[in-house]
Parts: sequence; C-alpha cells; structure tokens
Amino acid sequence: MVRLGGHLPKLVEDLIVRLRKRSANSKDSDAVFSTSAVAHGKLRFLQGYTPAMLVHESRILQVTLFGTLQSNLSLLDFSLLLPDVMTIADEVDAQLTQTMDGYMNAMHQSAAA
Repeated sequence: MVRLGGHLPKLVEDLIVRLRKRSANSKDSDAVFSTSAVAHGKLRFLQGYTPAMLVHESRILQVTLFGTLQSNLSLLDFSLLLPDVMTIADEVDAQLTQTMDGYMNAMHQSAAA
C-alpha cells in the first residue's frame, strides 16, 4: 500500500490556496510551481518508489478529495462545484507533473554520481 505523508499537508495547502484564488474563465492551468511537489518526488525516489507508484499515490489523493466532497454534498454550493472539481483535478495533475520532475531529476543525479 502506498502511503501519503511528508509533503501532503503542503500539497493540500497549495490546493486550498488555488481554490480560494478563483480565476474566472481561465483556459490554461493557473497552477504555480510547488517546491513541495518537487521535494516529494525526490523523497519518493530515495524511498524506492516507481513512477507507477507516484501515479497511484496521486490517484489515491484525488479519490480521497472527491470522496470528501461526496460525503459533504449537503454543505456544498452547487454553482461552484464543477469549477472547483476541475480546479482540484488540474492542481493534483500539476502537482503530479512536478513530483515526477523532482523524481526524474533525482534519478538522473543518482545515475551521474
């Protein structure tokens, strides 16, 4: 089983900041660079994770976030729900991309050493 840990609180904080930012009609991702995501990738490389494990870990995060939304439907503003879900998915994907970059950089540095 893959464990989320270490950098997860900062990654979730980055997501919350983005949800509060509200950028209306943005066609492109407005995800920002996350040093926590890159550090997370480096850590996971050192822990022996595979790229597939990182993707699985990201899926667990998305399923957990969407499960939390589903459990709290009565508290949600449905006029904001779809844009928020799209933002959550985009942010988690952007963080995964940055995590993979950190992982690959660590792998290349290890191979060069």
